[in-house]
Amino acid sequence: MWQQLIGFPKGWIEEQEGMKELWISLAVIVIMLAVAVLSVRKLVHFVECTKNHLLTVPISLMITGTSGLAIGLLLGLLSSFIMLWLGSIGEIIRAILMTILGYVGLRIGITKSEDILSFWKHESLAEPVLSSMNKIIDTNIAIDGRIIELCQDGFIEGSVLVPDFILHELQLLADSSDTLRRHRGKRGLEVIAHLQQLEQVEVIIQNTQYPETEPTDNKLLRLALDTSATLITNDSNLQQLGHLQHIHVLNLNTLASIMKPILRAGQIVTTAIIKSGKEAGQGIAYLDDGTMIVVEDSQSYIGQECEVIVTSVLQTANGKMVFAKLHRSE
Repeated sequence: MWQQLIGFPKGWIEEQEGMKELWISLAVIVIMLAVAVLSVRKLVHFVECTKNHLLTVPISLMITGTSGLAIGLLLGLLSSFIMLWLGSIGEIIRAILMTILGYVGLRIGITKSEDILSFWKHESLAEPVLSSMNKIIDTNIAIDGRIIELCQDGFIEGSVLVPDFILHELQLLADSSDTLRRHRGKRGLEVIAHLQQLEQVEVIIQNTQYPETEPTDNKLLRLALDTSATLITNDSNLQQLGHLQHIHVLNLNTLASIMKPILRAGQIVTTAIIKSGKEAGQGIAYLDDGTMIVVEDSQSYIGQECEVIVTSVLQTANGKMVFAKLHRSE
């Protein structure tokens, strides 16, 4: 207005007013952009911090906490239905109930995480058959035969899986022209037939689709992974490969070694000298469990029962080897 009083043209005045509005608009846009940038940075920082925090939270707490939150929200939703007749006030009460019950469920899920997981674990163990109770046997175990006694006495539970490629391998051995191989193959087939007659375990012939050219050990490991089963073997190399792939492996040779009587230096054992040893004067004897004893200066006692005193015990991959000498009383 004052511009008109002092004689400024009307068009010029309107142009100045337009420029003023333009600068105000630009200032508002700049402020909004600055606020938006800061908000995005804050949001990104919040998301990053939340992600880092969640990575440190145990998965068990996340599962139970989320489950408790979901149950609480569901209870809040169901309990609020009786207030539908209140209209908009009922909607507010519904939101309050869902918030309170959801928070309570979340806190209970986090606080009682261990109890909830222990209950679920107990319930799952109550199932009669679990995949982790399945056992897979290889060719050596079938030929070995000791698994029959282990199943009869209840040391092996669940189902015993016999892969079809193991049956095929035993059949090839049984049809071999070599007498020893033929005997081993027939022995393995007889052991499996015996296992099928036991009431303590269920024998399942497991059909597979693995390539025939793939090595048997690889197929056994793949089947153990696919079925989450325990592999039973007496092959230490197969056991090592299984452990590398986080497969539970039971080695019967290791079990037999653990169950052998503990011999210590100075212990006196009565045994029979069976044959000569590799070194001059040595004699070889065996305990009832098959443990070999190397006896010094006992070659002349072959065929006789003697008292020997243990001098040392050597643990090898194939079992224990005992060294001893003749015990001569005063």
